[in-house]
Amino acid sequence: MTGQSRKTGDILMDRMKTIQAIAQANTEQLRLKQRASGLMVLDMKDARDGVEDHAHEGAQAQNDAALKENTQTINRLETRLSAFDGELDAAMKEQS
Repeated sequence: MTGQSRKTGDILMDRMKTIQAIAQANTEQLRLKQRASGLMVLDMKDARDGVEDHAHEGAQAQNDAALKENTQTINRLETRLSAFDGELDAAMKEQS
């Protein structure tokens, strides 16, 4: 099969590494969302206590930026996974 660009095993290994990276990014996303929830609780407490100067606004902005960046990472990884799936499909058809 001279037309085949990569072996199926190589594609599967790259696919597995991408799945692992997605799992890690999803774990980070959960951690960041939990942190965001904790910061919202602090906001509610401050509002209840009449505090106007929120000491954790910087942490919220930082967490929001990290959430956005992590979401972009997940999207890139999912696109890569889809490309591996397409490559794997083509390789399997080539082998048939």
